[in-house]
Amino acid sequence: MNGPQGEVERMTTVAEGIREALGEGIASDDPRELAPYFREPPPRPDLTLVRPRDHFQLSDVASWAYERGLPIYTHRRGHMSPEVASYGGILVDLSGIDRIVRIDEDNLLAFVEYGVTFERLKEELDRRGLRILMPAAATSSSIVRTYLDRDVILANGATRPYQFTTFHAILADGRLWMSGTDQYTPDGHSEFREDLGPMYSNFFHASEDVFGMPYAMKAWIYRRWEERRVTAYGFREAAPAVEAARLASRHDQVFECVVADRRYLSVLLTSDPEAADDLAGRLPPWSVVFGFDNHPALVEIWDRQTREMAEGLGGRREDGELASLMREKFEWPWYVRDRAHYRGGVETVEYFTFAGKAAPLFEAVAAAAEGYELGRVAIPSYYGAAFYCETDIYHAPDDPALPEVWFRAYREALDRGAHVGRPRGEVARLVYSRLDEENVRMIRNLKRVLDPKGLLNPGQLMEGV
Repeated sequence: MNGPQGEVERMTTVAEGIREALGEGIASDDPRELAPYFREPPPRPDLTLVRPRDHFQLSDVASWAYERGLPIYTHRRGHMSPEVASYGGILVDLSGIDRIVRIDEDNLLAFVEYGVTFERLKEELDRRGLRILMPAAATSSSIVRTYLDRDVILANGATRPYQFTTFHAILADGRLWMSGTDQYTPDGHSEFREDLGPMYSNFFHASEDVFGMPYAMKAWIYRRWEERRVTAYGFREAAPAVEAARLASRHDQVFECVVADRRYLSVLLTSDPEAADDLAGRLPPWSVVFGFDNHPALVEIWDRQTREMAEGLGGRREDGELASLMREKFEWPWYVRDRAHYRGGVETVEYFTFAGKAAPLFEAVAAAAEGYELGRVAIPSYYGAAFYCETDIYHAPDDPALPEVWFRAYREALDRGAHVGRPRGEVARLVYSRLDEENVRMIRNLKRVLDPKGLLNPGQLMEGV
């Protein structure tokens, strides 16, 4: 049957078919339950919502849909693209797959499923004197989602670039895929290798689930030592602050290392605009914050060495309020959405660059976003050789000029040699238009191997492409 009534009947059949095959409680075509997944919910979405409770149900759903030629879309973060509501098919929310399977204290690994959040695992680890590294620009509370998407973490540049060893996924046709040595045992085995091979595949990283649906991983965890200390140094300009962070990371003297301007820190550490402005007035233009966590004697040595280094670069010790606030903030995820309180909305410009280019790129991006209040942060990677750089654009909700400004800022960064590791929307189109065609061909070929029918997140190479 054609028309709206026919769509309702067809999608009701899908929901009923899933319930008949897999049981009650995981499938719904109620528009009210689908509404939270869209910024502007359509009145009659052409979708069936499925919320599996374990990977067996997820596999069964994928197999059932694949046999019938039904597309599957995965909810990854925030709101879905509005077009998805009219494409027809199944929307999968993996947050109900949420076991902490095992905490391996001997090998410092936490085997967690998709729905396990940083906050929930932190509660369990705190009781054991352990910790997990938190994200600095989080768009999801899921550990699996965050780590596979390569969100930047709060750590020094000597820490492993990927905070997991192996992971599991369900392919488009329902088959189970396990990375590396997990293929050989049902529970999996994670050997320690600094090069991280052959335990996982980079293809899944930030792939927006075009190859499969990751549902579990073994994440690295860390011991809490006897001495915990956080110090801060104020600088007049970005360049010497970045250099201080580079040297501390190069020498592997700190556990966390963050460079940020006063606006970024004031918004990060408060919850309303008045408090943010008040705190900004008490902070130096730029700050570098070091976190130490180790044996007391080592912390004392590293604190003295980083102090001599930072002050030699013109920094001024700023312990007290800032160090105290940051000590608490390092314990939790830094969600991008939490920084929207300052002007009603926040959009990020994120990229990697060499240490020496960080300060000039900040200025170039700021010029492209002229007229907006900005916050800037840099976090070292690979022993300080490169830095993750982020500019937060604070804006009014539904600012019509923002998309063009955001794109212009990204284009300026790319034109100056910045590397965007996880592009979004129109920026993704720009990035992929500049890539060697062989890169895109390789991605498309792997997609055809793993999903010959093209039913998993169909029509999408990466987000926006």
